[in-house]
Amino acid sequence: MKSVQRYRAMASICRQRAVFDPQHSWKHLGDAERWEHLAHAEIADRFEQCNAAMAVPAAASLSSASKSWETDEAA
Repeated sequence: MKSVQRYRAMASICRQRAVFDPQHSWKHLGDAERWEHLAHAEIADRFEQCNAAMAVPAAASLSSASKSWETDEAA
């Protein structure tokens, strides 16, 4: 999460530079948008990793539960 903080800090700096440099504000605001996009992508990637890690044990328990159900039916 440190990288997300760093990306957001860079976006904030770019927005501040846009205020103090009106002639180039379009460039600084574009840079700020790019940094925010990187932060958002990092957060989305982190959530995907967490969800994938949580899905693996759940899938394993579901498959073992269905196997025990099938053996109960056969008995």
